[in-house]
Amino acid sequence: MTTRKYLSPDSGQFFAFNVWDIASAQAVIDAASNKGRAIILQTSMKAFSRLQKNEFRTFITQYAARTGTRVYLHLDHCRKQELFEEAIEAGWDSVMIDVSDRPLEENIRKTNEICELAHARNVLVESEIGHVGTAGDDKAALQELLAKREDIEYFIKHTDADSLAVAIGTAHGLYHGVPHLHYELLEETGAISDIPLVIHGGTGLSDDTFRKLLAHRNVKKINISTAVKQAYLSGILKAQEEGRCAAAGFDPLAVTGSIHESIQMMVTHYLSLQDMEDSL
Repeated sequence: MTTRKYLSPDSGQFFAFNVWDIASAQAVIDAASNKGRAIILQTSMKAFSRLQKNEFRTFITQYAARTGTRVYLHLDHCRKQELFEEAIEAGWDSVMIDVSDRPLEENIRKTNEICELAHARNVLVESEIGHVGTAGDDKAALQELLAKREDIEYFIKHTDADSLAVAIGTAHGLYHGVPHLHYELLEETGAISDIPLVIHGGTGLSDDTFRKLLAHRNVKKINISTAVKQAYLSGILKAQEEGRCAAAGFDPLAVTGSIHESIQMMVTHYLSLQDMEDSL
């Protein structure tokens, strides 16, 4: 069976935003609709476990059609077999197998197991080489987690993954200082294969860094997670500052509206970075 190649060597570039419910998903889609951009919505293992999967999939499909927006659903950083099976059954477009902290041969074996399962149902598979750490790790630790060229080449040769997250020095969470990114790993991987590349740890990178990443045409997906949560919190705090959270006259619609607007503004900023790349 042919997989849905929404990510391919010839596809466009996507920002992927982590969401956890219909409201957060709707805010991201509204921003994408206003910008006329296709997007990826990602669910973590924790968020996915708590979702009503079929209802969520139905909402995304129907709301995307109503707004005229291309939206893809992705299960991010997963290790559990039962969650892969649930995502594939519920109609997620892609899944990520992440055992990048394990030995290379184990990573290859597990990736191929999930590829066999997913490809049989028309679902794409992302895997990771090297290991994307957390922003709390010191710089020396992050350097130790970088992907190695020989491992990248071996991994690509021996797996059927559809996209690859290459650890280039980014990290999950909030950065302490400016991360040192190894763009040469993107170039070296591009010389080995035209497999679509994924950047994790997008929150906190400068606009200039995003433009440099987007300039690498083999980079097809950039993940944004922490910024979505920060925008959610900012929406609550703004509503609180405006007196919308007082016990007397509490207005839940005003609070959810503030959250929606805050997430929309954040997503719009990231998607606007693609406008400059289109003009080049």
